[in-house]
Amino acid sequence: MMARDNPVSRRTALKVTGAAATTALLAGCSSGGNGNGNGNGNGNGDSEGPYTIESGTTIELKSLAQSWEGVAPSQIEGVENPDLSLTEGETYTIEWVENETGTHNLAVYDDSESAVAGPTEETSEAGASVEFEASSDTVEYVCQPHYTVGMAGNIELE
Repeated sequence: MMARDNPVSRRTALKVTGAAATTALLAGCSSGGNGNGNGNGNGNGDSEGPYTIESGTTIELKSLAQSWEGVAPSQIEGVENPDLSLTEGETYTIEWVENETGTHNLAVYDDSESAVAGPTEETSEAGASVEFEASSDTVEYVCQPHYTVGMAGNIELE
């Protein structure tokens, strides 16, 4: 009979391995995240919005590879795909002011994913804007080429 150098049984090794895997899985679920998704594809996992925007305010966005980042007004600065709360019947402008990378456009969609403002021309040059009246037909702002990967933000009405 050979003596064991390591007294850990196979059962104990499996328990330890299972516990470690569970711990790693739970640690991944409990992190604050980086805003790359919340399960519905719009990528706004870190947004605490919706952010109330005063009528007449120009909403400025920066395009990242596959998402928008708020630039102005200050309450959306640095927020990925910020959810916007707009006053029904008021006019707003969303302007694409900076491009990190890629070719994009800008549009405002209704609930059937049809453009009710825009779309602007697809380009790598920032500067496009859309003006629209907030209504039940304005449910999200989007980049059409990257919509399916989450380059969109919700529009809610007050």
